[in-house]
Amino acid sequence: INQRNENPKYLPGIKLGSNVNAIPDVKAAADGADILVLVSPHQFLSKICRDLVKVVGPDACAISLIKGMDITPSGPQLLSSLVRQELGIECSVLMGANIANDVAAEQ
Repeated sequence: INQRNENPKYLPGIKLGSNVNAIPDVKAAADGADILVLVSPHQFLSKICRDLVKVVGPDACAISLIKGMDITPSGPQLLSSLVRQELGIECSVLMGANIANDVAAEQ
């Protein structure tokens, strides 16, 4: 992504913005952030939150674009609730059909 300014696996042929920089360490990527945009597969969200808890400030907020639910012993839990619980910050949700390719192509 950093070398070609493109994500050939998920958005082949689509150039990313020049300000997009892939950072493989989630803590380094989120350190000092005011807004978190969460787009990982749902099964990784709990670990991501545990990794982020010490670098995300109390005034930060999040928006989740993640489909799915967390299944707990007490029943299903919304992923936004998991983020609120684990990180202690507000979390909004944006969901819809997977139109990533259309959005990337500005259609």
